[in-house]
Amino acid sequence: MTTTSAVLEPVNGVPLAQQPSAAGATSRGGTWSISTTGRVTLTGYLPPWADEEPSESDVPLEELSVKLIDLADWRPFDGQRMRIHNPAHADGASLAVEESLFDGHIACYPYREDLQERTPYANVLVVNDLWLNHLTPEDLTRLTAQLRAQADHIEKDVTPILEAARNDWTARQVGRANHVVDEPAGASIASAPIGTVRG
Repeated sequence: MTTTSAVLEPVNGVPLAQQPSAAGATSRGGTWSISTTGRVTLTGYLPPWADEEPSESDVPLEELSVKLIDLADWRPFDGQRMRIHNPAHADGASLAVEESLFDGHIACYPYREDLQERTPYANVLVVNDLWLNHLTPEDLTRLTAQLRAQADHIEKDVTPILEAARNDWTARQVGRANHVVDEPAGASIASAPIGTVRG
């Protein structure tokens, strides 16, 4: 039996965009290879930014089409570690956990039916299972601008309001031990609430 080899290009015929090289990758990229039990070997372009090598051997011939559909060029990127609360337990500090926010990956599936997935795109994890999907470079530029705007808003607008609120709150608590509580005869209040209570 003879061995058949084929060089595959992305189905839309457009070369994949070059991205910053991952550690150890060559600037010109490489080649992946899938060989089957039927002695059919397929090769294709492996971009320099890809973090994983999708090459396989001894793939059953009947599974080849599925392998191609699932074949991915992939590169993850880090997010920011932040302490968050589950919405169902927002008051429970002990249930707070540290999660990575805004991490994600660059991906490309050259043989998918979805045309968007045949060109490198980014997926960004907001938190838990909430994703911003299929982001183009323009989408990422817009997202970073929105995040910067939100950071500026928090720093310039929200933080001063919070500082003033905390200072005011602290000042109001100076005489807390001497709060006036009008208590009906025979009633008992276990602990004085914040502020002045009158019946």
